[in-house]
Amino acid sequence: MSRVCIGIPCYRDVSAETLEDYMRFAYYCGRRMPEHEFLLAIKPKSEQFRARNSIVEAALQTACDYLFFLDDDHVIDWEGTRGPTQRYAMLQTLIGHLESDPKRGIVGALYYHRGGECKPVLMKYGNDGGTYWMRDDQITGELQEVAVTGGGCMLLRLSMFDKIKSPWFEPEFSLGTDLQICKKAIDAGFTVWCDTSIKVGHVLNKREVITPNNRHRIAMESASRVAQADEGVETGWAVSSALQLYRMDAEEYMGMPIEGMPKIAERYSMDDLASYGKNLEGYYGSRGREQLARQVLFHHAPGMITQMEMFLGMINKNADGYAVDFGCGSAPISMELVLRGQRMDFIDIDGAGAYEFTKWRAKKRGVADRCGWKLGGPYDYALFFDSIEHLANWKEVLADICGRLKDGGALITNYLLNFDYDNPEHITMNKKEVQDYLVSLGIYPLNQVLWTKSNLGFMDQKTKEV
Repeated sequence: MSRVCIGIPCYRDVSAETLEDYMRFAYYCGRRMPEHEFLLAIKPKSEQFRARNSIVEAALQTACDYLFFLDDDHVIDWEGTRGPTQRYAMLQTLIGHLESDPKRGIVGALYYHRGGECKPVLMKYGNDGGTYWMRDDQITGELQEVAVTGGGCMLLRLSMFDKIKSPWFEPEFSLGTDLQICKKAIDAGFTVWCDTSIKVGHVLNKREVITPNNRHRIAMESASRVAQADEGVETGWAVSSALQLYRMDAEEYMGMPIEGMPKIAERYSMDDLASYGKNLEGYYGSRGREQLARQVLFHHAPGMITQMEMFLGMINKNADGYAVDFGCGSAPISMELVLRGQRMDFIDIDGAGAYEFTKWRAKKRGVADRCGWKLGGPYDYALFFDSIEHLANWKEVLADICGRLKDGGALITNYLLNFDYDNPEHITMNKKEVQDYLVSLGIYPLNQVLWTKSNLGFMDQKTKEV
């Protein structure tokens, strides 16, 4: 009897379609596949590479033979068949493919991207040795050897990890996790396959399932929406002044285009964090260009762009505001506010690469007179972006900053949106304790990100609706 770990990295809220389908799938595995023993590993709300590493570790510790990765936005029975549909027998088929050839390390099923042209998540080697997305006419509807199969639905042979060094998955600066593991498998002497006769649905954000029958219509609709968005002059700050200027300055400071930064960012390592003990100033102060490159790429991620748009929308940018950005790093949001005429105290660790870039940027953009580098006040608002979780002395810091807020001032933070519990740099992840402490200081929540000292004061009235 072989042991199979079903691993679900859960990065977001699971759709109802996926939840129902996976429950039916689990029932099928338990009742219709008695020749296998199944274990379930779910890793919620973590960075993708950390979630996948955690699941591999769980599968290895439980002595599994196979690991079946399923993402949290897929549907196996995309036609909506009721009952124990034979579509769920896909796992038996995939296991059979690996059992029939010991050189096969990975085998996947076919699914399609959720946006753009809705291309197959499947890659082949080109004549130049590079990897390229496969076209529809290259998909034969049978078991095919490929360069990359999509990580959202793939079966891995666990013995393969005896020849692949940990960490098996790494930050996605240049390669996605599916490209990473397929490349490592091939480098270790295994082959990668996809059974393109097995098709898995991919759930859109608008709760529509992409299938072979509707993907071309969805692709046309997506293209239409893109065209419409390009017609306007202002499509959001992220595609206008703030992010573009941030990127341009970072490229000048680093002396390279953003496309070259992943190689620098990959050198950022947390392996020696423990050696610094509680001396985080020494740790962050030793992170130079690699820290800045990492942050630039981080702030260009779609989820972070959404957050930046949200936070800038909360602040009255036309007022003569005075604020503090604690743990500012490369400060794309707060520097934009300074460029719009506000005053800002930037607080971080001297010597850290991202902080030194912010100092350089203030001089370059001619706004040094509106920038401070030590705590002052009284402040209209305080910003804590990706910072509270890094603080061992968070109570001391919050008490100090909140004491410097004007009556009616605001505290804005994405702390409650952060679910990266596995990050060794994240020290303070007890959200209830932090919330209770803020309330004890007289700082009250209006929503998950916006807190006020007593009333909205300096903030836009529209933030009540956020």
